[in-house]
Amino acid sequence: MKYCFLDLETTGLDPKKDSIIEISFVVQDSSGAERERLDEVIIPERSPLTSYVTHITGITEKEISECGKRFSTLIPAIQDRIGDAIIVGHNIDFDIGFLEENGIHVRQNGRIDTHELARIVLLEEESYALEILSGKYGFAHVDAHRAMSDVEACVDLLAFLKKQISSLPPLFLESVRPILEQKTKWDAKHFFLEASGDINFSFEKSNRENPTRQNVSLPGNVLERLSPQYSLFIEAGDSSASADALMELTQRITDKGEKALIISPKLDFFPEAKKVPIPEVLIDPERLEQFVETRHELGNTETAFYLQCQLRQCLGLRGIDQYSIFAYQRNFWKEVCMASEATPAFVQILQERNEEAVLSISPNAFFRFQNIPLFKNRVLLIDEAEIFGNKLLFAPADEVSLFPFLQDESTSIAAQFFVKNICQEIVEPQLQHALGPFPEKILLSEKQTFPHLADAVLKIGAHENLQRIANFLREPQKEVVRWIRYDPETGNVTFGMWQPGDWREMKQLLGNCSKILFHRAPEKYVKDFLKIFIGVENGYFLRDPNLELGKKLTVPEKLESASDPQFNAFCAEKIIELAKEELTEDHWIAINFSSLETLKKIFTHVSEHFIDQEDISVLGERASGGDSKLFELLKKKKKVILFTQKLLRPELFTLPIKTLVVQKFPFPPPHPLLKELEDVFKRSGQNFWGTWIVPQVAANLSRRISCYPQATDVVWLDPRENARWGKEILTSLF
Repeated sequence: MKYCFLDLETTGLDPKKDSIIEISFVVQDSSGAERERLDEVIIPERSPLTSYVTHITGITEKEISECGKRFSTLIPAIQDRIGDAIIVGHNIDFDIGFLEENGIHVRQNGRIDTHELARIVLLEEESYALEILSGKYGFAHVDAHRAMSDVEACVDLLAFLKKQISSLPPLFLESVRPILEQKTKWDAKHFFLEASGDINFSFEKSNRENPTRQNVSLPGNVLERLSPQYSLFIEAGDSSASADALMELTQRITDKGEKALIISPKLDFFPEAKKVPIPEVLIDPERLEQFVETRHELGNTETAFYLQCQLRQCLGLRGIDQYSIFAYQRNFWKEVCMASEATPAFVQILQERNEEAVLSISPNAFFRFQNIPLFKNRVLLIDEAEIFGNKLLFAPADEVSLFPFLQDESTSIAAQFFVKNICQEIVEPQLQHALGPFPEKILLSEKQTFPHLADAVLKIGAHENLQRIANFLREPQKEVVRWIRYDPETGNVTFGMWQPGDWREMKQLLGNCSKILFHRAPEKYVKDFLKIFIGVENGYFLRDPNLELGKKLTVPEKLESASDPQFNAFCAEKIIELAKEELTEDHWIAINFSSLETLKKIFTHVSEHFIDQEDISVLGERASGGDSKLFELLKKKKKVILFTQKLLRPELFTLPIKTLVVQKFPFPPPHPLLKELEDVFKRSGQNFWGTWIVPQVAANLSRRISCYPQATDVVWLDPRENARWGKEILTSLF
């Protein structure tokens, strides 16, 4: 048995459009002795080498011009040296896809993915990226993202993983043996079948250390008048300080013999509180058995997923956050998670949680379980009240997607025809133009009905969701808001409905609870917002200096218009100027962007400028790997320019980020329901902009800035700061 450890560097992710620019592999026999080696830089023949790819890989135009070879000239040697060896690599299916597309036929070879194996065997890793695992476990990886360096690290990683497998609990290895022997051809299965395990295996679930809470100087009597009729409103700009204040209040509540419920979109900030989960994030052992039983044979990804779940089941780990679920595994997870709130194991969890004095839950989960006994007679501490109000508004919305039917081979053709008819007969006429490359959302009037399309959707198949779509098209109800969303990237259509009566009922239920609301928008903006969108009106507004942002705002002269084609280039130059003036090992710079697309464009420009400066690292959210990998990289860097969009984790508090650059005001995404809401406000003579938009923008902006408590300076690049509303928001926050 031979193993070919292989890695490619490419100009992009699409094997049909992008080019291989480096190929490296080492072939070993079963004893581990090296038999073949190849390491070549390749001249790109499809998409060209870009500065961004050079930044990621270190491969330059000069190196390609001096050392590069045509891939076609290497095909015979590559094919001959690899032969029938098992292909091994980190995310190896990516490399195999590129090889196949470029004339190297290895699809029939066995394959072992070390990334896949690592996610099975290594428990509770922050990141499974090769360079992170190499640094943590001491594998040689001198030049990360150069192909031969990755190959050599992969050789060491596989040897390490085989040792880990040999030390797993014998009970686990015996439990998976029948499945591996009879139901799969997965090429890594022999590592598990040959292992006898270690009866001394031990695993201690790591408990995240609770943060050191600071005493916040809230008045001692702030809870005295708290009741379902009289709430407490606390303006809290700084994320760290507001989390401390919130936890101080839970202590005061429990000292009085009452119970508390924290409702927050950032539960990581409150590790002391026991979380209330939803069924879909917990594994069901019975459904895991069904996952295997309903399949005649498990494929590669199915086998790896089963082993991952089974090992964690043996160790008592049941939450999805402990499983490292990747995008292609999400449908698998839907098959093995708890099916509903009625699952006996989930009912038991809720009963156990009832004994806890302090619980935490996300807004979405709270609205889903709002009526359960667990929440009765608890004081609600609502963190991020503007987000809570946003979630409350959309909570009664019922959306049905055609995506599952577009993906299913048995229904995809009929579903595609139906989408085409929906676009031609409803979407395009209402838009009054042909569909383009961007998503479209349209609002239907109360009187619009489409009975022939309702009949057509039922021809796709017999399914509850198809019947719901038919009812949507055939039977509009009075006061129900209906919309259609079309996504050209996926070809999917989503049908949405919202009933104002359901929203009012949810607000009425909230009225029966004592509430403390932490808000970010200033009092003058948030009063009407709280009254209309959360249903709270009476209470005491508290503003404590310790909870404010406490940062200095700087606005450069002669800001470019945000709609100008040169705006991105202007932002990049300002970031480069700041870095030259201020960047040190103790003074990092972070830039917050309004969109991921803009982040990547400016990231490329700034990265290219600093590419030759080894002491400066330009790292970006979704541009330097996932969040976990990004934070692992940040631990090792000395001078950092950090690009972010939605990053919000307590770990940010420890970084020496002293200057924060904000690119644009963060507006809420458009939604058809908001258009209907705006019309209602206009008809009643109310100000929708001031009551909904401004609190959302102010809160979102405050939230982004508060992620960086060490930052003393905020540099503003959006010229709309000069508009009246822009000045008001910035003046109120700073």
